[in-house]
Amino acid sequence: MEYKIYTVYEEEKLSSIAEKFNISPEDIKSLNPNVRFFKVPFGSTYVGYGQQIKVPIPKKIKTEQENNNLLENFTQKARYRCNQNNLVTVDGKPHFSCEIKTQYLLSSLEKDSKKYFKINLEDYITSIEPDGIGEAFELIKQVEFLRKKIIFTQNNLGKISQIYNLKELKKNWDFFSNNEVKNIPFFQELEKRSPDTIKNFIKNGNKEFSNNEEISNILDKNLFYHILLKANLEDELNDYIIEQQSQIYPTVKLKIKVINTKVSEDDLSTTYRLVGTLVKENLDEAILIKYYNEMYKPLIKYSFTEFDYIYRITYVIENKTGLMIHATASISEQIKNNYATVTKYDLKKVEL
Repeated sequence: MEYKIYTVYEEEKLSSIAEKFNISPEDIKSLNPNVRFFKVPFGSTYVGYGQQIKVPIPKKIKTEQENNNLLENFTQKARYRCNQNNLVTVDGKPHFSCEIKTQYLLSSLEKDSKKYFKINLEDYITSIEPDGIGEAFELIKQVEFLRKKIIFTQNNLGKISQIYNLKELKKNWDFFSNNEVKNIPFFQELEKRSPDTIKNFIKNGNKEFSNNEEISNILDKNLFYHILLKANLEDELNDYIIEQQSQIYPTVKLKIKVINTKVSEDDLSTTYRLVGTLVKENLDEAILIKYYNEMYKPLIKYSFTEFDYIYRITYVIENKTGLMIHATASISEQIKNNYATVTKYDLKKVEL
């Protein structure tokens, strides 16, 4: 890969440097394994002052029309049906549950030694208990369908490296946020009761659809994309670190170390398993206990026990095609025996 040397004269956002050269932050990171990158708490990733970094030079900067022409001839590869169950338990008893059924169509295209993917969201069906909050998920569903078509390439870290229809996605969001969202009953009610919540919703949406890195991070939280991009790498997937916001503690950030293992292999398929372990050295238990006593103990009554995060993903690859044919995930954040958020996920390949 061709590259040029860029000198960082002051601390700069990694995303800003990437935008200057029409590349992704992941492209820069993969070419600079020894460079010091750092992330401010709950903020952006920066490159340290005074460093020289290698910046990949695209062979050719294509116009949007050229990109559109390039990406016309996708071949449909697989259709997936996914079932996700989200459950919140209090003292071991269900407090909230949500079932989300989705269907995705995967297409791909290989050109100039690069593989492009296109994902179409075909169905999104929800079932929520208790019934009273179903309207909120209708708003979430509408936002999901703004991302119903994603055209992208991925890197060797199991992440999206570039989204090729970003302008189209931003256009969809702008039209939705300026026009259609106002007709959704839940949005109208929330606007009356909590205008600040609406302002944050619009602000976060503007941020998400503003650049490649933001929307890629959002898609990585979607278990379909999260698993698919890792499965695409097969044996080339290395162990990795996940950093994410806690669902139980609003101000706590979690770090999870994930190990990839090949479980079994035969003539037809290969099975892989991803096992994540919470890095507890970064957590202050005194703060966890304090928040627990303020937020959860009045409801649960029992004292704080132990905080943990469980991350288990298994997926099966068809050897002949390299396509994922089945996957399951079990992800749980919990205060043992007291409070837990649990996600169970099942994916299966169905006929085109």
